[in-house]
Formats: sequence, structure tokens, C-alpha cells
Amino acid sequence: MVLPTLSAESPRPGNVAVNSPPPSRTGRIFDIKRFSTHDGPGIRSTVFLTGCPLRCAWCHNPEAFVLHGLRDSPGVREVTVPALVRELERDLPYFDRSGGGVTISGGEPLCQPGFVCELLRTCRDRELHTALDTCGLVEPKALIEAAALTDLILYDLKVMDSAAHAAWTGQPNHTILENLQRLNDLEVAVWIRLPLIPGVSDDPRNLDAMIARLAATRFRRVSILPYHRIAEAKYQRLGLPNKLAGVEPPSVERIEDVRARFAAAGFDPHIGR
Repeated sequence: MVLPTLSAESPRPGNVAVNSPPPSRTGRIFDIKRFSTHDGPGIRSTVFLTGCPLRCAWCHNPEAFVLHGLRDSPGVREVTVPALVRELERDLPYFDRSGGGVTISGGEPLCQPGFVCELLRTCRDRELHTALDTCGLVEPKALIEAAALTDLILYDLKVMDSAAHAAWTGQPNHTILENLQRLNDLEVAVWIRLPLIPGVSDDPRNLDAMIARLAATRFRRVSILPYHRIAEAKYQRLGLPNKLAGVEPPSVERIEDVRARFAAAGFDPHIGR
């Protein structure tokens, strides 16, 4: 597997005046979800970028990887950072009143690392709070650069056993766990996100392994995200196999059991955000 690199998106040299600002990068997005309350603090506008190195069986945004390499795809558009920031700033009244901001998600946003870092830098200059939602299977250099530019990282942890992780997501988790440790050594705020998938991530052994791993870090905020079936229609529309077709979401009692398990271990668990 080839991980995305920052150099891959470096602009080519051209006939640019000495004092001219560098040209803005262009990114590919497939949606902006406004008034989101599940992707960080306050009311947020979440930008969804195409591309992802994983193929999680429960992914609720399969269009992120299906549409990534296609031109003229319905719903996908190429945007520059200035144009996107102008669009996001329409929601400033909601950000200001709620303590919210912009969340960059996907797919995996760091599949487009140069665009994401420029977007984060511009948002910071405009005093917009930012959160970066990442699966962690990214080039360490890109993650470290993004971490220095964002206010919050939402970091997904799914399955702790590497072979099981590969079976359910298409890739082992070595890089994800290594990047988790890299973030532990930085000062950026991190919320761990656990997609609670029946028969996969809700296994007691998986939960215990995750708690043990996180206990050795500074991270205490854990967002428990129960599986839902909202994306089933997307799989049908895109002609993709759905490994979890017919699987029922976890019960309220099971969700509470998992929340209590993390709370008892000294974490700060939240359900749904």
C-alpha cells in the first residue's frame, strides 16, 4: 500500500512573480454537512473529502473512495481553499454562539494532505476552530504537520487485533497504533472515536485491549459511535457489497455496558459524539 505524501501534491514551478502568493491547492470534496453536533464541540460544518486507504465494512460514507478517482462524478467537486473557507464562513454566527467550527472528514482527509494542511492553516488565520477526523492510516509527516495546525483531532480506533483489523477494514493496524503514539507525544487535543459494531468492535476482548492501550496514553475522552443502518441505501445505489446487511444496531443496554466499561477504567466516555 502506498501512503499519501506531502510531496505528491507539491505545486509545479511556473512563471510566478517573485512577490505573488503561491497558488492555492485544489481539493476534492463530496459533501458539506452543516449544523453537525457529532463531529467535535459545538455546532460545526463538516467537510467530507474523497479518498480513503481503508475499506471498513461498516463505512457510512462509501462514496468517499468510490468517487475519489472519477471525474465529473455527481456530488463531487473540486474547490480551492479560499473558496471553501468563504463558503464555511457563512456559518460563523452558529460557530460563535455554540463554540463550534469546521471539521474536516472523509473518507480519510489526509489522502489529500497538502490541501488539508493549507485549509487548516487558513482556518487558523481566520480564527476558525478546526477538528480533523482521521483513521490514522496516514503518512506520519502529514499527521504531524496537520496536528500542529488543528485544534482537535478525532482519532478512530476500531479493532485492536491486527489480523482482525485487516479482515474488517482491508488493512492491518500497525501504522494506526504507531501514529496514535506519535500524537501522544504532541500537545494537540485528541478525542478517541470507537465505532461500536456488533460482532466486531464490541467484543469484550477488543474493548479490554483498547482500554489497556489507551491507559498508557494521555487520551481520556472516548466517543462511542453506535453502528447504524443509514448507509445501506448508499451501498445499493453504488453497487457495493454490504458485509453488514441486516445487522441490527447495538441495543441501548449494550451501548450503556460499553460506556460503563470505559468509565470504570477512568475514561470520559460519550455516546454519539
